[in-house]
Amino acid sequence: MQAYFWWWILAAVLVGVELTSGTFYLLVYGIAAVVAGLAAWLGAGVTAQLLIAAVIAAVGTLALRHWSRSTAHPESTVQDMDIGQPVQVESWQGGRGQVKYRGALWDAEAESASTDSAQPLVIRAVKGNTLVLGN
Repeated sequence: MQAYFWWWILAAVLVGVELTSGTFYLLVYGIAAVVAGLAAWLGAGVTAQLLIAAVIAAVGTLALRHWSRSTAHPESTVQDMDIGQPVQVESWQGGRGQVKYRGALWDAEAESASTDSAQPLVIRAVKGNTLVLGN
């Protein structure tokens, strides 16, 4: 069997496994195998085929890492929607307490020592399951 068939079989396997993982890395490696198979079909030597596959895989991996780091994280945007929203104080003592927000009780803490719980409080930040409140 010709070398390009082996490359294309490897590409099919990698892309097939990628369909179950959803990370896109195996898709990049599958594309590298397709291009290496194309090089083999055009008559390139084994060293050239391996070098082509390695370069495409490396560049693709770096591009995917850059893309995944630059995309927005959805969990931060969900928390950003809470910032600035008013809450209703249920109990408060010493800069900590419980507040009612979105129909549930939340643990809360004061943003600073000057936060007055007698005044209306709004969400300034979210730390895990704790709301940070300020006036």
